[in-house]
Amino acid sequence: MLNDIATPTRLLVGVMGLTVGALLGGPVAGASPLAIGVSVVVAAAVQVVLMTGVVVWLQRADRRFLAEVERGTGEIARGAVVPQPAIGRVVRQKTVRVASWGPGRGTLPPPTGATVLTAVGDGPARRVCALVPSDLGLHHRGVPALLLLHPDRPEVAVLDDRATYDGLVRVDADPRWRTERLPTDRTVVGGYVGLLLALLVAGAAGVGVSALATAVLA
Repeated sequence: MLNDIATPTRLLVGVMGLTVGALLGGPVAGASPLAIGVSVVVAAAVQVVLMTGVVVWLQRADRRFLAEVERGTGEIARGAVVPQPAIGRVVRQKTVRVASWGPGRGTLPPPTGATVLTAVGDGPARRVCALVPSDLGLHHRGVPALLLLHPDRPEVAVLDDRATYDGLVRVDADPRWRTERLPTDRTVVGGYVGLLLALLVAGAAGVGVSALATAVLA
């Protein structure tokens, strides 16, 4: 969900490319104004249906992932698993209506920041999600943090709210931020070349299908 989102991102880009191609198919085929108008209406309808489907799919996936983060947080809080310490930096955050937990402050009610962080510890660096109390102010990209990583759920973490200011300064100065291969927005989507290819292939397919359809209507 966090470290490999190439498929849903390419699907979303492909849907947009397919629609743009469908809108261009009529003029490319030299169809009549009536046929072009029909193709535009059909393309717009297809765009609405496909985009709605993709958005619903992504929202459901997001809810399932948030539920996994809640379960993983609860397992760490109950001592059902032994978490692994790591250092982190904030990537982004959004507000959710779930409780948060930290080893220093215990359970706190919503609102909570579902915070995506880059985690560096044992093994390759990866992105994780932690439920963070909103009053801690982890809203800005690059803010350092101490993390407790779930041993069995690789994208679930808990913020170690016992961290001191000096400890966070050491996190920010850790040399691993310069030596480790860190995940980025480009790498987690599988690279921008892949997105461009998805756009071009879907656009070409849209042009072909629309040109064929408008030629038949003409």
